[in-house]
Amino acid sequence: MTSPDPQDDSSVAPETADEDMVEWVDNGLRLRLAPFGLEELQEYVPGGYHPVHLGDVLGDAYRIIHKLGHGGFGTVWLARDLSAKETTKYVALKILVADASGDDCPELLMDRLAGQIGKVEGLGDLCFPLSRFKIEGPNGSHLCFVYPVLGPRVSYGVFRDSDDLEEILRRVCYGVTAAMALLHHLGICHGDFRPHNILHPVTGLDGLSEEEVLDILGKPRRNPVFNANGLSREEVLNILSGRSRTPVLDANEKENTTMHTGPRYLVYPVGWDDVDIAYILKTAKIIDFGECFDIAKPPENVGTPGCYRAPELLLERKVGIPSDLWALACTLFEIRTGRKLFEAFFDEDDDYLGDMCDVLGRLPEPWWSTTWEARRQFFKDETDEHGRVVSVHELKTSVHDDSKRDYVVISSGPPEARSLVDKIGHGMMYMEGSFYKDIADEEKPVFADLLGKLLAFTPENRISAQAALEHEWFRI
Repeated sequence: MTSPDPQDDSSVAPETADEDMVEWVDNGLRLRLAPFGLEELQEYVPGGYHPVHLGDVLGDAYRIIHKLGHGGFGTVWLARDLSAKETTKYVALKILVADASGDDCPELLMDRLAGQIGKVEGLGDLCFPLSRFKIEGPNGSHLCFVYPVLGPRVSYGVFRDSDDLEEILRRVCYGVTAAMALLHHLGICHGDFRPHNILHPVTGLDGLSEEEVLDILGKPRRNPVFNANGLSREEVLNILSGRSRTPVLDANEKENTTMHTGPRYLVYPVGWDDVDIAYILKTAKIIDFGECFDIAKPPENVGTPGCYRAPELLLERKVGIPSDLWALACTLFEIRTGRKLFEAFFDEDDDYLGDMCDVLGRLPEPWWSTTWEARRQFFKDETDEHGRVVSVHELKTSVHDDSKRDYVVISSGPPEARSLVDKIGHGMMYMEGSFYKDIADEEKPVFADLLGKLLAFTPENRISAQAALEHEWFRI
C-alpha cells in the first residue's frame, strides 16, 4: 500500500548536465546526479534491493519519510508508525535484499534471541528488532525489520566540541565492549564489528509532526533514475503500456525488463553534520547482524572490511570469537581517535599485514616464514635489536598478478608508528570537521595496554571482551 508521493521542488537536488550522468551498465539504469552516499543502482534487480519511494506505506503501518542509510544487505528508512494513535511515533525500517531474506537470515537469529533473554549487562547496547514483516516486490520477497531510530556512527565526531569528549568516548567504548561480551556469552559472534555498525541513538522525534521532523533532519533530496536514453521509469512504462507513443522505443528498450525493478529515484540519507546534537544521545547501539553466526557453526568467511580483519582471517580465513576481539580493538581505537588503526592504500591483505607488523612486530610461525607468502617482499627474515621488523628498502612489484594491475607497491619503508603508543600518540582527528585534539600522555600507555591484550597475534592469547571490561583504561 502506498500513499501519494510528495512532489515538491525543494526536495529534489539540482540536476547536472547530461555528460555528468552516472551510468550503471549492469541493468541499464542511470542516475542523473552524483552517486556518493547512495546504494548501488545496479543492485535493483531480482534478488536485490526493493524499490522504495517517499510516502510509501509498508506493512500497512509504516510511512516512509526519509532515508537513514544502506548496506550490502538492505536499505534503512525513517518511517512514521501509523499504528500509534495517541501520538506520533517514528521508527527505522530495514528492508533486506530478497536474496538475504530467507529462513537462514542471520537477523532472524537476533530477533528470536531478543525474546529469550532478560535484562543483563550489555543488553541495552544491542539494537534488537522491535518487530518484523515481509513484503513482496518486483525483485522478490523482502524481510523488513522495525528498529528504534538511530543516528550517526560513533566515530563520526558528532560530539567533538563537547567539554567531556574523552569521558563520552570511553563510556561508549565500555558499552560496545559490554555488548560484545554479551553476544559471546550467548554463543554468537557479530562477524562485522566496526564503527560503521555502531550508532548513536536519536531522541526527541516522537510526538512531532512529519514536517517538524524534516525541519530537524533536513528534507530528503532525490537523485532521479533514468534509462540509457534518458527516459524516466514512468515514461518507459507509459510507452510500453500504450498510454504514450512518443518517443518511440527501440527493440532493446522494449526488451528491457529492469526499469520496473528500480525506483523512480534514489534518496540521499540524512546528513547528521547538519542535525542539532540535542537530538543525538551520547550512548551507542550495535546494529547490523547480517554477518552474525553461532560460535559452534562458523562460516568459511565473513564480509568484514580489511582494516578490521584479524591476521588469522587474512591468512587462514578462520573466523570466531578471536577475530571478533581483534575487530573490537580496532573499533575501540577508531572510536577514541577518529582514525583507523590499520590502513592500506590499495586495500589489500598484504598491505594490512605489513601495517600490523610495523606496529605489533613479527608474526608467529608458521605465518612469518611460510603462510604469508608475500612477507619477504615487505620485511627481512630477522628483527632488529628491539624486536621490531626490518623493512626491505627496495622497489617491489606487487605479489599479485601484474598483468591485471598498472602500479607497483613499494615495500614498507621506515614507518611513522612502530608501536601502539606511537599510533595513539597521533591524537584525535576527525576529518569531517578538520578537528584535532591531543590525547593525554598518561592515557596513552594504558590504552595501548588494553589494545595490545586484544591484538595478540596468537588468537588464543587475546583477552575476552568480559575481561577487557575490567581494564584500567575504562576507569581513568
